Amino acid sequence: MLKKSLFAVLAIASLAACQSEQEIKRDQYFVEGMALYNVHCANCHQTDGAGLKALYPPIAKSDYLLKNKESVICSMRYGQADTIVVNGRTYHQPMPGNAQIQPMDIAEITTYIYNKWGNEKTLTATADVKRILERCAAKRAR
Repeated sequence: MLKKSLFAVLAIASLAACQSEQEIKRDQYFVEGMALYNVHCANCHQTDGAGLKALYPPIAKSDYLLKNKESVICSMRYGQADTIVVNGRTYHQPMPGNAQIQPMDIAEITTYIYNKWGNEKTLTATADVKRILERCAAKRAR
């Protein structure tokens, strides 16, 4: 057992040595984002991102995901009450926001879903999420 653990630690360390800091951070966000997604999002959007029939839209293979990153980020904090069209199907079910979710959590979830289902291989930075949330809040205040 100790040999296996030591081997795993050495394997991770050698992989990390080959990766840039940005890649390591993206991988960390991805793993944390997956855990947060499973807590906050998977109940409706499912663990495989397929959504739930006509009630909740898919995230996997979603044209909406690809075209509306800022809206996706805003909806995590503030929710979404508008009707949306995803892959040609109209969804009317509102999405509740989570006012308690932190920008770091949103950045991690966003990194996860966009790397898993959005054809990205990048990190969504917490600073970018903060700026987007500020714009969302300003629009909502009008």
